[in-house]
Amino acid sequence: MLKATYEQALEDLTAGIVSHVVVANAYRDIHPFYMADDIALASIFVMDTPLYGIAQRADGGPLSDHPSVVTHPSPRPLLDQLLPPTHRLSEVSTADSTSQAAQAVAEGRYDLALTTEPAATRHGLRFISRLRPIRMVWSVFVRT
Repeated sequence: MLKATYEQALEDLTAGIVSHVVVANAYRDIHPFYMADDIALASIFVMDTPLYGIAQRADGGPLSDHPSVVTHPSPRPLLDQLLPPTHRLSEVSTADSTSQAAQAVAEGRYDLALTTEPAATRHGLRFISRLRPIRMVWSVFVRT
């Protein structure tokens, strides 16, 4: 069961709604998972994330030279790697997830999203940059 935020997944785990929660170790607020006394680290594994890239609405026209972008805070360093050199960002805003970033662009609130391939597909975006995964350590938590 996919949740909008890791905090919602933690609530479901502690309430017994789900038996396991998988959290990316790069998540900036992962510490409550490790510090909680009613859940425990059950396993870890290494796996690449879905492909990341910078995307715009599929029906969008030409971009300005200074587009706005929305991203989850954790992959923000990828902006410098992936932004085409023809663009300089006017604004960088944050969202709770890459899916929410893609949705914000689909709704026309921002010009670009740093997002994943599944989120871009789900929200009708097309990539304007190259794509790349992030090699990630993932933690699996269970109730104690």
